Amino acid sequence: MKEIVYHGSPRGDIEVLKSHKSTHQKDCIYATDNKAVALLYMGRGRGDLDTSLRSIDKKPEVVERRAGVFDDLYNKEGYLYELDGSTFNHYDYLWSLEVISFEKEIKPLKKIYYSNILTALEEEEKKGNLTIYRYPDRPKDMPIDNSDLIEKYIKFERQGLKGSIDRLLEIYPEFEEKVNNYKVKNDFKCKRKK
Repeated sequence: MKEIVYHGSPRGDIEVLKSHKSTHQKDCIYATDNKAVALLYMGRGRGDLDTSLRSIDKKPEVVERRAGVFDDLYNKEGYLYELDGSTFNHYDYLWSLEVISFEKEIKPLKKIYYSNILTALEEEEKKGNLTIYRYPDRPKDMPIDNSDLIEKYIKFERQGLKGSIDRLLEIYPEFEEKVNNYKVKNDFKCKRKK
């Protein structure tokens, strides 16, 4: 792994990063060797229910799934933490621009303050380090109704991430019929909180 990796956060008070259970069901600490990607993680929201992250030829792309989400997430301050990359590795089950460490705790080497994450992201786009799709613009292979999330969140629920379908339907209640049809067709049982 590279000497330095980055971790983005809305919090500026992190003395030590601690491992937590990921969507992959592993206790780990996430980072990236791509500064633009770390900037994207400074905004806290509902993950891919708000934005879609992907990469094309190692260049990150972020897609705003609903109008106004990008401003809500990134028109604020954030912090970039530089970490020793020696314990971080990429695994096949990760997004191509993510790395993880299985250390329990890692002390940051350096903290960099950003007064406005959105401005920093727009600067990264101007430099050619990032592609930003503002709603309703998006890549041709991504449906405008965000229905690509349905199977993904059903898969999360099947993998033991309880409440995934509830989170999906909280933001996209229009998917309820499609989720119910999938559950019947695939004999998938999952209780929803009402």
